[in-house]
Amino acid sequence: MKTYPIFALIDGKPCLVVGGGAVGERKVLDLLAAGAKVTVVSQTLSPYLEKLAGRGEIRYLEGGFTPDHLNGMALVMGATNDPRVNAQVSAAAQERGIWVNIADAPELCTFIVPAQVRRGDLIVAISTGGASPALARRLREELERSFGPEYGPYLALLQEVREGVLAVRRGHQDNAALFLRLVDSPLQEALAQGDRDRVGHILEEVLGEIIPLSVLADLVDKAFSNQ
Repeated sequence: MKTYPIFALIDGKPCLVVGGGAVGERKVLDLLAAGAKVTVVSQTLSPYLEKLAGRGEIRYLEGGFTPDHLNGMALVMGATNDPRVNAQVSAAAQERGIWVNIADAPELCTFIVPAQVRRGDLIVAISTGGASPALARRLREELERSFGPEYGPYLALLQEVREGVLAVRRGHQDNAALFLRLVDSPLQEALAQGDRDRVGHILEEVLGEIIPLSVLADLVDKAFSNQ
């Protein structure tokens, strides 16, 4: 299956999941992680989805799927255990030009969900085009070991630094080299080791002439509070 890799911007967008079981739960959590406003249509919900609905984190519509449930939706996931319902979801979504994914039925999809590693805002996605989900899962497991949990606060710190530098000297010809120097430094390793002093020293060495030391100290505190 030929695919075109793309990351959908669905923060704040209404998205529908049809099916409230274990598979539907995984789809819901992925959508919530991307900032979507999720509606679930299902006869029943998994215990965790019940909790999310009770806290108002998702909207729950009890009952069977109808095409009207698609009104206003930006994206649709079909995750029921009934192939006929899943086919109905796919057909209705495609008729309306809405992107749709049906679990374990690539022939009914207009997009597929890749295996993924999430570390804060860092997302590494893997797809085999449906040829071998097992290989995609194995590669994901290998990448999870390569990109540890420190990559979340590491990326957040890089973002803070970038914003701080651009606030002082946006458009400066040396900015690109400065950011590359920071990425090539042992900053990620120091964060992974929990070495606060070393993180501060690296930031001061690279950025001390641009960003005040007091601000750099605050960035270090924030980076370690996010771990």
